[in-house]
Amino acid sequence: LRNDLYGTSFSIATAHALLPADWTVADLGCGTGLIAAELAPYVKRVIGVDQSQAMLKTARKRAAEHDNVELRCGDLEALPLDDGEANAAVLSIVLTYVDDPVTVLTESARVVRPGGRIVVIDLLRHERDDFRRQMGQRRPGFETDELESMLADAGLKGLQCRPLPPDRGAKGPALVLAAATR
Repeated sequence: LRNDLYGTSFSIATAHALLPADWTVADLGCGTGLIAAELAPYVKRVIGVDQSQAMLKTARKRAAEHDNVELRCGDLEALPLDDGEANAAVLSIVLTYVDDPVTVLTESARVVRPGGRIVVIDLLRHERDDFRRQMGQRRPGFETDELESMLADAGLKGLQCRPLPPDRGAKGPALVLAAATR
């Protein structure tokens, strides 16, 4: 009833407001800037990184109203951020597109301050090879234990990993959420 009457954006805003307001969050593989723009009202600074100039152009438009969003062009394997520049990093539907997820996670850990958080949202392992090929993904998602192992291999601690319940009407494979601490 609550969702029918009021929608779901207020609960998303509640979750975002739990982030410390003085944090810098890196949105790695930011794409069109959706997450960067959503986080911007709640944190001091968002740094979005993507290798595609076309995606960054769209992200600039989406985040134009937020003066605390900085977008940088770069590879996930060699991020254009200093060591410990961010308090947290988000990788949303990114690891299925890279050749070496552990290298990307290790590089992500480098740019997060000690005690900072890394959050990964990606595809739960699936058998939809047609979907993977159509989307240009290099792997068919991850099992939870596989993702936990990769996070540990990247030197991260406090691992939490769980499948996410699919949204009603979602057409893609199910997702997995993982979080870890540097």
